[in-house]
Amino acid sequence: MQMLRLNTRHALPQTTIRNHLGRIDKSTVVPAEVHTNLELGKSNQGVTQPSLQLDNYPSRRAWGARNLDDLTREFGQKGLSDVRSGTSRRTQIAWERAENGGKPGNDINQQIKNEIFSREPETLVEFELMDGPIITYTPSQIVGEPEVGDVTAEIDTEPFANVHFKPGSLNTYLQSEGYIRRYVTMNEYDIYA
Repeated sequence: MQMLRLNTRHALPQTTIRNHLGRIDKSTVVPAEVHTNLELGKSNQGVTQPSLQLDNYPSRRAWGARNLDDLTREFGQKGLSDVRSGTSRRTQIAWERAENGGKPGNDINQQIKNEIFSREPETLVEFELMDGPIITYTPSQIVGEPEVGDVTAEIDTEPFANVHFKPGSLNTYLQSEGYIRRYVTMNEYDIYA
């Protein structure tokens, strides 16, 4: 008796997956750049020298030193007053002697002797309190106005880093298709089916 046998042959589908990982080739951070503008402050100040002024003319004048103006004024006035007083006194004595000289009992020689010896000695030296020198002192002073300095800074930054990214990929290929085949053989199985 002959028998029909049902043979089945099948193959599963095969797929191939090829992948490439993504990678970062280069990643750098852009450093910030600082730009500064510096204006230095200046003091623009200085100190004046102290000064000492000494006017010693009053004390020199007390010792007899005179400048030309004082000398002319003082001795000019004194000379005029001495001439006036001397002239008037001598004129008065001359008139008195002329009028009374011839009168009896009036001895002119004795009058002149008495006048000479009765004179009080003139003061040759007078002591006065001397004026001191005039001293004017001006202290040193700080002059000028300072200038205020200024420092400004500008910072330039980048919001993102420089990144070179190579994206990955995933590719799927069908290497072989699957199948199911059925066929009939007589009296035996197809073992290679």
